[in-house]
Amino acid sequence: MDTSQAGATVAAVGAMDYGSHCCFVSADEAVVRLAVHSYVRDGLSADERVMCLLGRRDRSWLMSTLSQGPTRPAEREADGSLVVVDVGRTPLWDGEFTPEGMAQTFFAAVDQALEDGYRGLRVCGDMTWGRAGGVGYDELHEFERLAGLGLPGRRAMGICLYDPREFSSVQIDAQERLHPIVAGTGRARPPSLQVTDTTKGLRLIGEADVATLGLLEEALRRAAAQPGRDLVVDLSALEFADLSTMETLYRAAAALGPHRRLVLRAAGPAVRKVVDLLGWSGAGGLIVDGDRPSGERSGGTQ
Repeated sequence: MDTSQAGATVAAVGAMDYGSHCCFVSADEAVVRLAVHSYVRDGLSADERVMCLLGRRDRSWLMSTLSQGPTRPAEREADGSLVVVDVGRTPLWDGEFTPEGMAQTFFAAVDQALEDGYRGLRVCGDMTWGRAGGVGYDELHEFERLAGLGLPGRRAMGICLYDPREFSSVQIDAQERLHPIVAGTGRARPPSLQVTDTTKGLRLIGEADVATLGLLEEALRRAAAQPGRDLVVDLSALEFADLSTMETLYRAAAALGPHRRLVLRAAGPAVRKVVDLLGWSGAGGLIVDGDRPSGERSGGTQ
């Protein structure tokens, strides 16, 4: 990390004030560590309570980050000024998660911090905490929206860490539009989707979104050129697919003609939900089949 990058990170974090809601996007661990350390240190120095929500960056990562310098995270956690929450182990909500309930929990934590004598509350979240707690991205996005609406006028601020290796470019775009402050090194990352050939079609690996449509469309055209059989698209290793990806698969199914089908194998719950909501299951030659192995004969016209 060069000095200009370090300076920009410290300046962005240091400029935050009550009501601030920051989307911090970076896959550079040194930059993220500096941002978290600076943000937490500033809060503790200002007699604020700091709440850290863990995700893929776990407790050991956080403690090693905060141990740089005089922060003394273990002592701060013991006296209550630092609150570390592993949402996967100890959810902040009772029963089923709702964005509204989580927002109210957040606002109640602000009130509690003030009641306990702190000047305010800072929240630092590795936003993969949603996955750890079984929260879908759409629900996470709605919580972010509600939290952002409620921050102005409260003695609280939040920095939300979005790693472009963990979220699709479409998801990060949406978060950057949602947050008034965007910082970090950005969302540059290697191609997120790999497409490999199988005996009956294709296997998608990684994340598919608008940035990878060209790759997917070309692979589907190549696979569809093999005559006389159904085209099986194995989704068992696909971690994310946006609506444009699903539309591309639907159009490819329709283009196969009346005697062939495009079979989605091992589709996850999110894909099934989209297909069902749009009425695509069994329509236009698109079939969702979660059980058939990718090499098994799919029963199309030979």
